[in-house]
Amino acid sequence: MVRFTLFCRGRGSNMRMEFQGDDPVWEIDETVKETLGCEGFILRNGYSLLDPSLRVGDSISEGDTVEVIPDPEAFFREIPL
Repeated sequence: MVRFTLFCRGRGSNMRMEFQGDDPVWEIDETVKETLGCEGFILRNGYSLLDPSLRVGDSISEGDTVEVIPDPEAFFREIPL
């Protein structure tokens, strides 16, 4: 079990989360979409961006703070040229 804090920078809110170490990181993405209604974001732990295909236990340690930050690529895809 990995317990960590999810910090949504855009809303300034924190949420305590708990996942099994072998759960894929994309499950955190799905939880953020469902709970916060966010789209076009990336997850960052310290200086590292979290790869959705990796496992939670390989990317996040007990007590870490994972940030939800806007994805700049998603922002620029939405602007019509």
